[in-house]
Amino acid sequence: MTARVATEHGSGQTGWRTAALERLHAASPALRYCGAVYLTVRIALFLLASAAWSLSAEPAASMPDGTPLPLTSGWHNAITDWNREDANWFLYIAAHGYSLHDGTAAFLPGYPMLVRLVGYLCLGHLLLAAYLVSNCALLAAMVILYRLTEREYDVAMARRAVLYLAIFPTAVFLFGLYSESLFLLCAIGAIALARQGRWGWACVVGIGASLTRSAGVIVALALAAEAVHQTVEWRRQRDQPSWQATLVTAAPRLGASALALAGIAGYLLFWQVRYHDWSRPITLQKTWWQRVFVPPWQSLWHGLDLAARSGPLGGQGWSTFDFVFVAVGLVLGIWVAVRARPVYAVYTWGSILLFLSTSWPQRPLMSDPRFLVVIFPLVWPLARLGRRSGVHEAVVGISAASLAIVGWLFLTTMSVY
Repeated sequence: MTARVATEHGSGQTGWRTAALERLHAASPALRYCGAVYLTVRIALFLLASAAWSLSAEPAASMPDGTPLPLTSGWHNAITDWNREDANWFLYIAAHGYSLHDGTAAFLPGYPMLVRLVGYLCLGHLLLAAYLVSNCALLAAMVILYRLTEREYDVAMARRAVLYLAIFPTAVFLFGLYSESLFLLCAIGAIALARQGRWGWACVVGIGASLTRSAGVIVALALAAEAVHQTVEWRRQRDQPSWQATLVTAAPRLGASALALAGIAGYLLFWQVRYHDWSRPITLQKTWWQRVFVPPWQSLWHGLDLAARSGPLGGQGWSTFDFVFVAVGLVLGIWVAVRARPVYAVYTWGSILLFLSTSWPQRPLMSDPRFLVVIFPLVWPLARLGRRSGVHEAVVGISAASLAIVGWLFLTTMSVY
């Protein structure tokens, strides 16, 4: 009896190892390609940061408590110069936590909490921890995007999609010390798991998305769309199933979609329990960050009007800069709405409408180009067009040049996103 149990246990271990090796072998092309693309762009951005520091020596923003960051010369600025704008807030939260006396509540805890945890492994070096979290999350997201695109389309399109994501004009925020890469990983991971019917894991990863950025609400909405779509497909494959059977099939999927909101719900509950003010993360958007909720078409129209008036003015072209990126995103989004599966259309347009609904009156589309980079289906129409060599070369050239410009502006000014 004991020998048989031991044999069965050994067979189970062998089977698990075999399955793991098979999955690793299947993912190896994606790992190799994504790793090569990641390293190429990562090194290029470090070189860009070094040149930006050497030629401009623009100081980074002060910490949220008003303490200016020290400036020292050296090659280390290729790495430390990325610690600016929102990155300072994330590192400040990771080090000190939240407070009622500043604007920290506007930043959800997923990214800074993970940075703090990894910081213990890095002996308290939070800057190193932030790099590890952001860049490991980005590389993982690229691999998942490759595998997802390969399943939905083909290998050639998967390779182009990953490349176009890595050189997206605002991809500097994926490689930098921002929460975009972690959110991208959670968003694409949750949707990919739902597409495979692994709803339990999709729920868990979706919670990570809603714990990282407010756009996690849109991830939950997209999961709900996929749950309904899969249920409709299930009904079509069967001969007139009862509505009771349909509800039994749909309920776990819709429940997993709704539970994905637990991340942001838990964060608001934290503010209620700790500070008796659950709405503070929301009200701070208006009182501290001066963002107001407006109809999305109003934000877009105001952005267009301001772009037309300020574009020709010296040093005042930021609104035009914003509008061009957003307009391109809208055009790509139309392709997704028409040609892609509903889950991707819901995620794309839900995300676009969400960021267009929060506007800074002085610059209505500010930060919106940065929000576009996590809407991963937007690279699919480009990847589809990139089947033609001339189009592919144009996309790579324009995207790489735009990435260099945005990266330079981010590293040398205080005005970009």
